[in-house]
Amino acid sequence: MFEWKKKYSCNIQIIDDEHKKLFEIGQAIYDLALHKQYVDYYDRILDLIDELKEYTVYHFSDEEKVMRLYEYPNFDNHKKIHEDFIEKIENINLNHVDDDQQKAIIQLLDFIYIWIDGHILGQDLKVRDYFENLKNGIDFTR
Repeated sequence: MFEWKKKYSCNIQIIDDEHKKLFEIGQAIYDLALHKQYVDYYDRILDLIDELKEYTVYHFSDEEKVMRLYEYPNFDNHKKIHEDFIEKIENINLNHVDDDQQKAIIQLLDFIYIWIDGHILGQDLKVRDYFENLKNGIDFTR
């Protein structure tokens, strides 16, 4: 379900590598959602939520540094989208997760799939386009 494709590339190596890691986390959520042998996997769901939150905080920080460094004109809006994502993850009701773990993992899967796909294709590729216009010999890779 979470397969990296060239269409997701921002042509910025560090950002692409970090996006690939987000795809790996998404795949782990997907794998858990499909695993029917779990009776109680509350702790694994919490681990995935924590990993997702920690990694996105790390990734967003890197992405925002690059945008600030090259004065991306839509920086404030992009940063707000990142903040909203983190807030959504932080506000997951863990009691609801425990009450219906299967529903919770499916909702997390749905959220992360739509968000990763939509954010990269809808927002991050605008950053790529901005950088492509700026490039003029600047190497945006590591």
